[in-house]
Amino acid sequence: MKKGNKAIWIIAIALVLYLAVGLLLMPRNGKVNEEVAAPQEESVVKEDSLLSYALGVIISQDVPYAISMLGINESEIDDFVKGMRDAFPVNESPEAVAYARGLVMGATALETLDEAEYGISQSDSTKKINKAKFFEGVEAMATGKNLTMTVEEAWEYYNKVVFCTPSEAFMERNSTRNGVQTLPSGVQIKIERNGEGATPVAENTIGYIYKASFINGNSYDSSRGEVVEAKVATLLPGLIDAVTALPVGTKCKVYLPWQKAYGEKGSDNVPPYSAVIYDIEIVKIVK
Repeated sequence: MKKGNKAIWIIAIALVLYLAVGLLLMPRNGKVNEEVAAPQEESVVKEDSLLSYALGVIISQDVPYAISMLGINESEIDDFVKGMRDAFPVNESPEAVAYARGLVMGATALETLDEAEYGISQSDSTKKINKAKFFEGVEAMATGKNLTMTVEEAWEYYNKVVFCTPSEAFMERNSTRNGVQTLPSGVQIKIERNGEGATPVAENTIGYIYKASFINGNSYDSSRGEVVEAKVATLLPGLIDAVTALPVGTKCKVYLPWQKAYGEKGSDNVPPYSAVIYDIEIVKIVK
């Protein structure tokens, strides 16, 4: 995660904790236990300053460490603290609370913008996110006025630009690299070690070692170096194409286009339209 994003999330987490503590201390359904509640005049509001200070210390206990890790220098600390203070509605009016919640949503939005900008840069390094236009979309959605696309249309365009276009650009570039073979299905293979055993078929169960990664190199799944077993027919379509073309003992990289991986919907931990890379070693045919 980038430095700016870490600071943003510290602010967001602090506010969430603040609200959570408030909910814990708030009487349920507006009632208090009259047997233990001390009587007080309605016009008098007693503040426990020491408790408030203690909560501030508890909630922000990791902030000094974060400041050090993020490389924030002494001249920037006041701005960092101001950002945290702005996320806390000292005035508990509806306007102040709404503003604070807007700050947290804005912090989360910046994380999404970074992801989007990284995605589009994979296919066109000259493209950037227009933040002014972004907030036009936010305002239109919040007010219900001047919307120029539906939520479904927005998701479709976002997925195409951020995931589909970079995936297809990667597969096209990769096909021209030395040692990369392209199967008729569009799956690409780079052999690291040739096998000499039998070639599996879809009905076989194989033992294999694997690591699955996104095109940026980040791993999202693996067998942790251990041999796992699976029926070939239950693998991803692109892996079926690769495994049934390679003899036992082969060690290689398999590049799956999104159509042969998780498709246009993705999975729990894989975004839609994602090309993925498998480091795989076919160890044995079990049966």
